[in-house]
Amino acid sequence: MAYPEITARPFLHGIQTMRGIFAVLVVCHHVGVHSTRYWSQEWLGSMFNHSTFRVDFFFVLSGFVLWAAHREDAGKPDAMRNFFLRRFWRLYPLLITLSLFKVLVLYFIPGRSASCYQIIPSFLALPQTSFPLIVSAWTLSFEMFFMTILAVCLVLPKKWVLPTLLTLSVLLGVSGMLLGIRPAISGLGFLTHPFILEFAAGVAAAECVKQSSSRSIGIFLCSLAATGLLIGSCQYFWLASKPVMWQKCFWAVVFASGISGLALWERSCLVDRWRLKDHWNLGRASYSIFLSHGFVLMAVFAVVKPQMLGNDPLWINLFLLLVVAVSVLFGQAVFKWLERPLNRWCKSLKWPASDVHGATTQRAP
Repeated sequence: MAYPEITARPFLHGIQTMRGIFAVLVVCHHVGVHSTRYWSQEWLGSMFNHSTFRVDFFFVLSGFVLWAAHREDAGKPDAMRNFFLRRFWRLYPLLITLSLFKVLVLYFIPGRSASCYQIIPSFLALPQTSFPLIVSAWTLSFEMFFMTILAVCLVLPKKWVLPTLLTLSVLLGVSGMLLGIRPAISGLGFLTHPFILEFAAGVAAAECVKQSSSRSIGIFLCSLAATGLLIGSCQYFWLASKPVMWQKCFWAVVFASGISGLALWERSCLVDRWRLKDHWNLGRASYSIFLSHGFVLMAVFAVVKPQMLGNDPLWINLFLLLVVAVSVLFGQAVFKWLERPLNRWCKSLKWPASDVHGATTQRAP
């Protein structure tokens, strides 16, 4: 069978769509956790409460996008400087703005204070012993760590960048288990957390996509990823009983297969024949949704009590579905009226605002 000629795109629609879907799943996870913690209610049978696979997806995706965006910078004298400038202008403006807003909100809420948070580390996405001001932003410290490793590797001779990056990532990810270091969000457990294996898997997936254009391989990898996602979701407690490193290796394989499979499949199709597109801009707004939905949840669970809904499981489930929808809409509003203007401002400073959480500005690898 003759496949259509591969056509370049401003971004990969399939990956962008999945990015939006998983952003919504993150919101669902936090709604379920809040419902159990504050209302003692299991939302939809706690189906969203367990497993961190939604975050695992974004770690693999970040590795994929970062390597696809900066592969050609390898070995250049100013690679590290340009890398950090691009990432700074993309990552920090929205994070700092929302963190400042959180400080103001806590100041005006009786009995609440920002003093229990580490303010400067929260603003800079640095590792800390507790959750940051924007709770969901705890993942950004891992992003910053991997980006630092990538930036350092970029100054090596070009042929050594990828082998060094992958080797160092694997050594760090495996050493924690070999040395008996417990994975954590700070300290040695942070430096050796197996999350770095997921970033490395994304890098490897981006490199494989560059070397191939097979539709059949793409469909096979998507099928493999769908099967792994189903198994991992249904067998969460079995998977959770395994060492953290093996859990992360499992999800690294699943999502690296899915992301690379979608990219290969899409690249083998004509643009107008690819149907999996980000029609509601969930993918583009996913960073805003990811960082801002906590404000909606904080307000809802502070004001609304299950007694107001008659303690009826049906009404509680429907109400929390509405909360998910409102959180997503709020995130889209933040994207439209805050994140996007910040990006335009960054571009006016002549520093490209490339995307740390997805494939919005990346060409097909």
